[in-house]
Amino acid sequence: MRRFINVTITRRLLEDFGKRNMPSKRARRHFSQLSEFERGLIIGMKTAGWSTCRVAGQVDRSEVAVRNCWEQWTREGTHAWKTGSGATRKITRREDRRIVWQALVDPTVTRSTIRADVGVAIVPQTISRHLAEANLKSKCPFRALPLTPEHRQLRLQWCQARSIWNVTDW
Repeated sequence: MRRFINVTITRRLLEDFGKRNMPSKRARRHFSQLSEFERGLIIGMKTAGWSTCRVAGQVDRSEVAVRNCWEQWTREGTHAWKTGSGATRKITRREDRRIVWQALVDPTVTRSTIRADVGVAIVPQTISRHLAEANLKSKCPFRALPLTPEHRQLRLQWCQARSIWNVTDW
């Protein structure tokens, strides 16, 4: 009875999932995580006896992602994301905001100045990453003002009018 219920639920989910507009080409989603919905679909289809290749094609994910999800389900009995993965944070969210705020207030501030003001031992790449996440990029000053043709003409006239001047006229 339980298998019948799982198959019925899986078929309904697949019908709903298949109604969406699926692109003809596979989207390249190398670093995107499986959503809870996709994880549930994978578990349901694999429980119903589908092959990994068939599930991967239906969910539009790689076979490796499907296999990893299924292995986690069979090993741990859950498909939830694991907490605590990745490096530990060196700075707090408040210090993140302070880094961005300093760059907004003074665009010429250096990374070493920001690091000294925050007061936490972090590498300059961390500061650059936080500024990039806030969509702040380094700005190169103009070497010369961008002039329109009209400005160039006026400058040329001004120089020609004063080209016959001597030192006393200047």
